[in-house]
Amino acid sequence: MLSIMQDIADANASLLRYCVALTRASNREVTEFSESYLIAAQAAMQAFRTNPMSLEETMEVLLHKSKLMEKGMTATNDKLRDAVMDQIQEGMHAFLNTVLKQDGEKISGYLKREAEIMEAVADFHEEIEKIKDEFGFQLKTPDYELVHETDTFKMYQVLPIKEGVKVRDDLKPMLLIPPYMLGVHILGFLPFEDKSYAHAFANEGIPTYVRITKDIMTTEAVQTTTPERDCLETAELCAKLAEKHGQKITLNGTCQGGYISLINVLSGRLQGSCDALITNVAPIDGTYSESVAGMPTMHHDYVTETLPNGNKVANGYLLSLGMRFVAIDRETPLIKVLDQASLHKATSLSPGKTTAALFRWLLKERVHLPLGIHNMSSLTFQEPIAENGDLPVKLFGETLNVKKLAEMNVHWYQDYALKDDLVTYHCATGANKHLEGTGIVESVPFPAGHVAILTSPYNKRAPVNGEFQAKDGQTYRGPVKFQLDISAQPKPKAKRAARAKKSDA
Repeated sequence: MLSIMQDIADANASLLRYCVALTRASNREVTEFSESYLIAAQAAMQAFRTNPMSLEETMEVLLHKSKLMEKGMTATNDKLRDAVMDQIQEGMHAFLNTVLKQDGEKISGYLKREAEIMEAVADFHEEIEKIKDEFGFQLKTPDYELVHETDTFKMYQVLPIKEGVKVRDDLKPMLLIPPYMLGVHILGFLPFEDKSYAHAFANEGIPTYVRITKDIMTTEAVQTTTPERDCLETAELCAKLAEKHGQKITLNGTCQGGYISLINVLSGRLQGSCDALITNVAPIDGTYSESVAGMPTMHHDYVTETLPNGNKVANGYLLSLGMRFVAIDRETPLIKVLDQASLHKATSLSPGKTTAALFRWLLKERVHLPLGIHNMSSLTFQEPIAENGDLPVKLFGETLNVKKLAEMNVHWYQDYALKDDLVTYHCATGANKHLEGTGIVESVPFPAGHVAILTSPYNKRAPVNGEFQAKDGQTYRGPVKFQLDISAQPKPKAKRAARAKKSDA
């Protein structure tokens, strides 16, 4: 009896610890979610003063909000029900073991374990802060070299960090184009854990470079950047690399950066310095992304933030919140807490650096966007590619037709993720029907979700530097192997190609 009383006393203490930790973890998630929501509401109220919504637009927004709330509440209730049922089942076993003095976990031990799990979740922000010195591109270290700079961008070379590997001059150089919204550091994720998309190329000796947007809060050129300026400055960076290496480069764009890379190539401004394109989970025809295209169409005033100098930019917190609404069934505060608890439980309270880095990216990497870039991106989710292959976006007042890639003989490697809610298969391959029979498109399915190829490039099922068999039974190659293979093909020197073009003119 004394033993049972002691177990009950220990159980009560652990239960209190659990409740306190659950409250701490939930409050943190609610605060973080509410902050983004209130910032978005403030921007919307300011926009409403000068550009009020019509009755039809208001009803559309309210209906969409109602659907989101219903979806979020249903998902939360389902998650809570499953979690409670699991805990009741485990708790009953522990209680019976205690009362009947059977072997196995006792109620005090069970509740102590649950309390420790929830306390680890509540304290996980400390791990997120610790990972900052390993996460992404640590540009102040000798592993990176500033090569060139424009008004809007800095271009760094990503040097190999794998022992014994040196940059090979015989290999085709590559320039990484990150998305404006997701930030650049997701491409460098955890370099010394073999979880970096950029270093997967650099560690093969490929001359690898990354285009980094300057701080939008302090750089007026970034604040006022347009797709045209992006194109001209990217052309300048490409020309610099082609001159340095004596051959044309590969442009490698991720997500929104993939679409930007495509339109820059189609503009013709890169023709003398770029002859290959890689798009990584890029929304080529955003109208196929039901989760984004299904959102109410709002005037850009409703995402605008006015900076102290008077320049207007697209609010990064608001745009981030919009992406969370896309996955509201996984993004409500309580669901996030319970998911973290499951992860800590499954990993014996050590979810690892990958999880900490992912959370850091999601929470710390939100940035404002140039309004011109935001408007361009929004258009790609509102208007489809035309039947003749014309993109909805124009550059320098000129129509961009995807069929021009075949005329330029630009080989296009595109990959997409099979479990991607944002950039679906049809969204990533929306232009392919206009290039059938040309032989220039290589479309590759990768397992898992939107950023899996960035955070786990050496996944055994689909390594970026090798070949793999997909679920459809076909064999595909990863983007690193694609880059190595095209480097082995004879290519005209960049300077020679430029002279030939000038002679033809």
